[in-house]
Amino acid sequence: NTATYVALGDSLTAGVGVTQYEQSYPYVFAQKLSVNQKEKIILKPFAIPGAKVSDGIGLLLDDVIKTRPDIITVLFGVNDVHDRVSAEEFYLQYKTVLTRLTKETNAQIYILAIPYIGSPRLILPPYDTYFDSQTQKFNQILLQLSEEYPVVYVDLYTQTRSNATQTEYYSSDLFHPSDIGYTQWSTIIYDAFNN
Repeated sequence: NTATYVALGDSLTAGVGVTQYEQSYPYVFAQKLSVNQKEKIILKPFAIPGAKVSDGIGLLLDDVIKTRPDIITVLFGVNDVHDRVSAEEFYLQYKTVLTRLTKETNAQIYILAIPYIGSPRLILPPYDTYFDSQTQKFNQILLQLSEEYPVVYVDLYTQTRSNATQTEYYSSDLFHPSDIGYTQWSTIIYDAFNN
């Protein structure tokens, strides 16, 4: 038995911050799936560092749909927050992504909450509170979308927020997660998959 897993997103999905892609969350999650579901998982990452939801629509969506995925994780939002995309625009664009994925694939779809990223040593006041409140606002939108579409909302925020001050969760750029950070994400996603 073979299943195709598509990881759609930005630098966090591309595994920026780890020394090798095998330490990224899509890879570790795919491994957990293959071991526990007793089937071969084909991982196809579609990720562009710096991508916003609009880039996902313009550059990745058609190719994602062509792979006929069985499982999809979607993680966008960090760049939308940092580039000050409005909440309305974020909602409408994410809706476009979910409308197409739910209509044009038969995949199980997991939308990942925007994690709390960026060490307090990097993102200083008042920016930390601004980015955090925007992240929470955008996650509320994702939660709402998960009620409008047959998708599962995975809360990556709560756990990452409580780890925010622990240095080992960050890579050397103090922004992207370390392999420890990403491994923790893959566990959260796998638990959601199992429920």
